This record gives sequence, C-alpha cells and structure tokens, in this order.
Amino acid sequence: MVDPDGNDPESRLALVLFRNFLLLEKGDFARVAGIAPGQYTIYERGERPTPRHVLEKAAAAAGFPLYLLDLLLWVIRSFRAVARGRSRADRAFAEGFFVELAALVRQAVDVILEPVRAARPAGIARPASLDRLGAAILWANLEPCTPAERRMLVEELAEYRTWALCERVARESIHAAPNHPREALELAELALLIAELVPGGALFRSQLESYAWAHVGNGRHVCNDLPGADEAIAHARKLWKVGAGGDSGLLNEAWLPGLEASLRRSQRRFPEALKRIEEALALDQKGELKGEILLTKARIHETLGDPVASAAALTEAAPLIDPSRQPRNAFGLRFNLLVALCNLQCFAEAETKLSEVRELAERLGGELDLTRLVWLEGKVAAGLGRTAEAETAFRQARQVFERRELTVNYALVSLELALVLLEQGRTGEVRTLAEEMLVIFQAQQVEREALAALRLFCDAAKQETATVELARQVVKYLYRAQHDPELRFETEGA
Repeated sequence: MVDPDGNDPESRLALVLFRNFLLLEKGDFARVAGIAPGQYTIYERGERPTPRHVLEKAAAAAGFPLYLLDLLLWVIRSFRAVARGRSRADRAFAEGFFVELAALVRQAVDVILEPVRAARPAGIARPASLDRLGAAILWANLEPCTPAERRMLVEELAEYRTWALCERVARESIHAAPNHPREALELAELALLIAELVPGGALFRSQLESYAWAHVGNGRHVCNDLPGADEAIAHARKLWKVGAGGDSGLLNEAWLPGLEASLRRSQRRFPEALKRIEEALALDQKGELKGEILLTKARIHETLGDPVASAAALTEAAPLIDPSRQPRNAFGLRFNLLVALCNLQCFAEAETKLSEVRELAERLGGELDLTRLVWLEGKVAAGLGRTAEAETAFRQARQVFERRELTVNYALVSLELALVLLEQGRTGEVRTLAEEMLVIFQAQQVEREALAALRLFCDAAKQETATVELARQVVKYLYRAQHDPELRFETEGA
C-alpha cells in the first residue's frame, strides 16, 4: 500500500525495524546492507517508494527470513490501520498487533540463527562479522562510562558478555597504551572480566582468557610493571595451550608472541624478542597484524642500534598501514622511517618522502606532530648542507619541546643544533647552548645514564672543547637510550 503522497509506509517502517534490530545509524546500516547511503535515507524518510530488492537487502542484512517478509508487511499494515482509530478499543487492538509483530520478529530471529548456532562452537551464536559489528555498538555504549560503570554493566547484563566485545575492548587497550597506560591496563582487565563471563565451552573460554591475559600483560608492561607483565604473558601461554583443542579460528594467535616480543625488548632480552617476532609473523597467516608486528620488529632493531634492519622493517610495514584508517600509526611509521634514513645518511631519499609525512602531520593537526615534522625537516636540511634552514628549524622545534617539557626530544634537537653550529666553528654559541641545556636537565627528570652523556658534552662545550664527533656520538646514544634507558654511554675509541 502506497500513500497518495508517494510514501510507502509499510516498507519504510520495515526498514526502520531492520536497522534498529542491528542498532545502527542510517549510513552504517546502508553500508552493511549494500545500499547507497543517500538512497537508503530517501527510502526510510518515505520520500520515494522502497523497491522490493532494496527491502530484501535490508531484511537479509538484519537476518530476517525473506519468506516472512510479506507477512511482516501485512502485520505492519494492520497495525497502522487500527492505530489510526481513536477509541480505547482501537488502541487496545493495536497493542495486540504490536505483540504479534514482536513475536514474529522473535520467530524470524530464531529461524535464521538456528543453523548458525548449530555450526558454531558453544557460546558463538552469529557469524564473526555480525558479532564484531555488535561489539562495536556495545563499545560505543561502554566508552563514555567510568571503569566502575563498565564493570557493572558487564557483570549485570548478559549482552555485554561476548567474545567479540572482549576482543574489541582488548584492542582499545592497545590503542590507549602509548599515551594512557593506566587506561590501557583498566581496559585489558575489563576484557579479562568479559572473557571469564562469556558463556560456552571451556576450551574456547580458555583461549579467550589467554587473549585477554596477553593484553593484561601489555597493560602492565606500559605501566612499567615488568615482573607483573611477565607473569601475565606466561599465564596467557598456558591458557592458550589448554584451549588448543577448541580452536575456533576467531582469535588471531599472533597477538600473544607479538606482545611478548615488545616485553622482551624492554627486558633487554633481545634474541628472545626477535624470536617471538618471527613466531608472530608465522602465526599471522592472514596478515591482519603484520604491519603492527613489523613496527615492533623495527623498534627492537632500533634499540639494538641497527638502523639498516630497522629501516627495512619499517619499509616493509609502510604499505600495510592505511593512512586513511590509521593516520596516527601511519604518521609514526613514516616519521620513524625518515629518521632511520637520516641516521643512514640517506638525506636525499628522506627528502622525497617528506611531503607524505607533512600531509599526515597537518591532517592530525597536533602541535607536537607538527613540531616533530619541523625537526625532521631540519635534520634533512642539515644533512643536505642547508645549514641556515636547519638552524631555523631546530631552534623552532627546541622552543616547543622546552615548553612542553619533553626533555629527551629537547636534548636531541639541541645537540643537532650544536652540530650545525660546531661545523661552522661557532663554539661560543655552543657554550651558551650547553649552559641552557644544563638548566633544563637539572629542573627535569633525566635517566641517569642519559644525564651522564649529556653532562659530558655540556662540560666540553663550556670549555669550548666539544667536537662534532662527540656531539654525533651523544646524539646516536640518545636515540637508542629512548628505548633502552639502561644503555651505558661509552665514547667511541675509549
């Protein structure tokens, strides 16, 4: 039945019903159903009659059996007819039809999901893609809550106890780790709570708990609890082995050795870290995590002072990190790749890639990202002999790093500025620079070994005996010490 104004109310209301069954916004549901978002909006608003094939696509996306579609439209039509009545009896009759409609929807859900339930392990009711879509919706509800509120919802409401939500919350923990370590640990512990409450078979739950424990280990790692992280990783390996017989294929086993490799790097167990990286790459058969695993590999080689191997891993990872979807990761990867190229004296090659890094920094729009870009441009300019351009860039970056109290970055850019000045014989300015650096280092916390290296340079600069070679050695050391605070500084040839 189409209204005189051209609307198709039954189909339009069916679209709303299907979309709300998945709890999606119009654009998201249209994409899931394979309908152009603009066209879908027109149909749901009733601005144009809904074609039958569009309605069937929407029904299929919601998991509604097509053979019940006409019956659904009839129930909606009957409901609308009686709902237009104004008497109490008419409204009571309409409420009865609403109950019938709800029962029909429940019947359709049971019919469509029964064969799926039979084919899946216990506790896994729907295809993985739909479960992950549902997890995205549940996370949208959890995200604005406090940690205590999140735990309460998981403990009290069964819909929050799904394997896919455990996976999603663990993934959010990874995203939080670089800048918010305490939040990363809280999220990993929430993922573990979800894993422990997910219904179903013991073997699958063992795997799910293993996955969550690996992320708890990472959360402890970024909170500098290395013994606790070690304990969590060991427990994760034990649980994964227990659940091996119930492998559902839903979880990527590469997460465990990948996160362990990062921990081993921080523990200075470098051979074991590289071994775990190769294990992770072998287990990641679909390549879902390859880009992130290679980033960890690059950091390990950077810590080992091997810029060639680090640059090779970053180059391999670059096409695997999509800038449109992961602009933060893409910026970090490409920035570090250009730093590695500068360390290898490949300044001309680095310059050809600067525009891509600049575009990402401008897209992110943060002061620090843009400042790091200026710093990088200064490094390239210095390497290509454009000393005036390099000096301007280093001084600009240095001011921001000092104001933001980023001591290591401030020290590095100051030393690189000192290199430019020393190469021009401007030792008096280097002495002034060193005096300013010492004031900053005394006011802010600096790792003991790094402070010793910086004092050595500053003392030499104050006596105007600092050399280009000494400055380069300290710069090289500081780049490694960022990832290895216990690394001792030793001057070459000593």
